[in-house]
Amino acid sequence: MFKEDELRKLLKTSIFGQNLFYFNEMDSTNSYLMNLARQGAPEGTLVITDFQTSGKGRQNRVWQSPPGKNLLFSLLLRPELSIEFVRKITLATSSVLAESIEQYLHKNHLPPVHIHLKWPNDLLIDQKKLAGILSESVLHNKDISFLVIGIGLNLNATKQDFSPDLKELATSLFEYTGHEIEREKLLARFLTYYEKAYVHWERTFYEGVVDRWKKRCRQFHTPIRVHTVEGTEEATFEDIDSSGYLIYKNSSGRTKQLISGEVTCF
Repeated sequence: MFKEDELRKLLKTSIFGQNLFYFNEMDSTNSYLMNLARQGAPEGTLVITDFQTSGKGRQNRVWQSPPGKNLLFSLLLRPELSIEFVRKITLATSSVLAESIEQYLHKNHLPPVHIHLKWPNDLLIDQKKLAGILSESVLHNKDISFLVIGIGLNLNATKQDFSPDLKELATSLFEYTGHEIEREKLLARFLTYYEKAYVHWERTFYEGVVDRWKKRCRQFHTPIRVHTVEGTEEATFEDIDSSGYLIYKNSSGRTKQLISGEVTCF
């Protein structure tokens, strides 16, 4: 069971996690926090659970996680920015999460891992999925009213915990380090680090975030399939533009920007 009191003691934040909700089990942290946000919950509100019955992934997928082993949480942001920054905020979150994990392992003298980022929201180790991020926003005109950042991070799951179709696609920190990860300590480190970064980025309009993310990405110049409402086409992953959107080149040699759609690898 997640130790809520332990997290509160470890947190060194002014906003993130100060308004905290913990549940042994719930349908979805994102859904619950979206409702709280509509009711006026303050920025930094955090919802954590040990098990989700309807965990959300992108494109209406289900996020699978065994009870009590991983980190499943959602964080409420209220950035005073326009809609164009939603993608950058997600990329920034990915970078901070990867850095926080690596710092945690180093500080606790655990075997290191190098985490790569996959557009738009996955953290990978050796091409296996370690974590996923789901951002859901509510807008007012062209400005962000609020943004809920949902994170599923595989910490202590073993290969036996994953369903047959995920065993070769997903991994956990336990699988790589051989040590149990203290969920409260890792989450406290992430929230503390993220709050400092968030304040800085709000002041600088997320300057440098895309370049920081790109340093961890291994997808450039690799073949992909792009799925949009117009259909599916084979392409090459070319770049990420200054707003955080994918730039790809299709089989006809035409360069495009992906605003809405899905990308899969060969």
